[in-house]
Amino acid sequence: MMLKSRPVLQSRSRPLSLCQWSTAAAASHVVRASLNERPIWPGKGGKRTEPQRVGSDAAAVDQEKGRLSPVKGPGGTSQPGRGASSAGRSRPQQGAETTLSPEELMGLITSCRDLHSLDEVIMDHGRRFNHRHVSAAMNKVVKVQRRNQVAVAQEMMRDLSVLALRELSKMNARSLSSVLWALGKVGGPVNPALVQGILVRTKEELASFNAHDISNLLWGMAMLHVPANGLVQEVMGDATRILPQFVPQALGNTLWALVTMEITLDGLFLQEWLTCAVKKLPDFSAENLSSTLLSAAKLGIKDEAFIATWLTSKLGIEDDAFNAAWFSVAKQKLFDFNAQDLSNALYAAAKLGIEDDAFNAAWFSVAKQKLFDFNAQNLSNSLWAAATMGIKDEAFNATWLSVAKQKLFDFNAQGLSNSLWAAAKLGIEDDAFNAAWLREAMQKLPDFIPQALCNSLWAAATLGIEDEAFNTTWLSVAKQKLPECIAQCLSNSLWAAAKLGIKDDAFNAAWYSVAKQKLFDFNAQELSNSLWAAATMDIHDEAFNATWLSVAKQKLCNFNAQELSNSLWAAAKLGIQDEAFNVTWLSVAKPKLSYFNAQGLSDSLWAVSKLGIKDEAFNAAWLSVAKLKLLDFNSLDRSKIMWATAKLGIKIKAFTAT
Repeated sequence: MMLKSRPVLQSRSRPLSLCQWSTAAAASHVVRASLNERPIWPGKGGKRTEPQRVGSDAAAVDQEKGRLSPVKGPGGTSQPGRGASSAGRSRPQQGAETTLSPEELMGLITSCRDLHSLDEVIMDHGRRFNHRHVSAAMNKVVKVQRRNQVAVAQEMMRDLSVLALRELSKMNARSLSSVLWALGKVGGPVNPALVQGILVRTKEELASFNAHDISNLLWGMAMLHVPANGLVQEVMGDATRILPQFVPQALGNTLWALVTMEITLDGLFLQEWLTCAVKKLPDFSAENLSSTLLSAAKLGIKDEAFIATWLTSKLGIEDDAFNAAWFSVAKQKLFDFNAQDLSNALYAAAKLGIEDDAFNAAWFSVAKQKLFDFNAQNLSNSLWAAATMGIKDEAFNATWLSVAKQKLFDFNAQGLSNSLWAAAKLGIEDDAFNAAWLREAMQKLPDFIPQALCNSLWAAATLGIEDEAFNTTWLSVAKQKLPECIAQCLSNSLWAAAKLGIKDDAFNAAWYSVAKQKLFDFNAQELSNSLWAAATMDIHDEAFNATWLSVAKQKLCNFNAQELSNSLWAAAKLGIQDEAFNVTWLSVAKPKLSYFNAQGLSDSLWAVSKLGIKDEAFNAAWLSVAKLKLLDFNSLDRSKIMWATAKLGIKIKAFTAT
């Protein structure tokens, strides 16, 4: 009995309003300001010293932090500067300070090769920075920071944000977009006043934004989770006009940013984007190729009707032009894909339902060599994608199992559920993996969302994994989450429980209480499987059965051969008699009898006889089909047929004469 199951999708929290975001960012900013001071840079001879500072005697001294503090200017007003060190070094007299031209200052910033030298420039000359200097310094932080300098880089960005806020009114499009891009790139807490100020100034300067500026602005907003607040729609309007000017990286980053911010894309923008992307795909990097297809997949997840329109070229785009071009380019560059890119690419292709045999073959060839670099999420998503597309590669599966066993501890609840679901779909059976999976899942079951819970039990049932401790824990967690289950989850969970022989009165009572309210949402497969499960576990619920009949009568025309056979068999097992249902069942089943397998034929005739249904036309059609499949019947099937034909008065020699 095949049971389709949907994977668990990555959930995303609801976007914050600008007010909520500002409050959260401000709180984070305050917390960051209270953290440890910036590390003192190593000096000569290995001694830890603080960089020399050059400034006015009137400079305010921040004894505790050694960070930017107001410096009194000639008119007595405060100007951003850098406080003296906690060691108490004094600044030289103001007259001793070297006065540099704006061009010389820019030269100093661009010549820095590390955070240490850049930090000295900021401390010595920060109060003389204009908006271009601030933007250049922030971008330099991004370029020269090393992996172990994240905290230092974020602290420097906090200080530079003070200068940026001062220069905000003078910033042009390039500076505004570059500052927001740099803040997003470095990450960490940001100054909410600066971000809000940039958004306000962006509206004022939007007409002067070019392709590069728009791409950086949107990417920065997405990275910082800044609420769109209507601004993005205005930006998209301008972007649509100049999309042909976007370089490949800007095209990729822009689509990724819009999808990440959950922006509804209008048809005109998407049409123009696709047209431009198809032409420039050969110049896309591996990362951009991966992110663009993933973005397209996310669009499909958010609005299936929209993506269907897109792919069927109702927007005026040649059918599958983008997909064809993407796969053509990606095949040549797959070896440049890192683990994340590889995982994203296959996941996105699976989500969009795009299958390309040549691409798949190349993907598996490359992925097998890089599987050890896959993290837990990459492993889970890649196997899920392979299962969704029905791709079975024994060598890949074997390597996947070897790597996954070592990293199962890092799998989250969703990853665990998706990986076992995929293994079940692909028929991958490995006792060591199953045992390791059960150990991890037992500890994380409370974190499983309803769909993940149902998918995991479905997979366990499909693979024949029986573990009493797991089942007990599963039942305990599932009972609490049943009200949140959708129709598919409810059907799958009862089906799996029946397959595994799990009987729990409290769970069953809770299941029926919830299912009765949601039966109208059940599709044909879910209706058939739920009644089959009830019959298998011999659960009688009159109210459920009555509602089930009412719904099933309306949807019987959508039942396939197996679902028709299972539903009538279950009705007979439970003693459900309903003449209207039986008549409808016969009218739907007769034309589909040729699609019934041997078990379906024997079960359906047994059910017809058990329910006392007499229909000569059905019996004749049944015999005609059964004669062609005589060799497929096993002993149990033959036993049911002999009993049913005797009960119905069908002459057995008419059945055996072949």
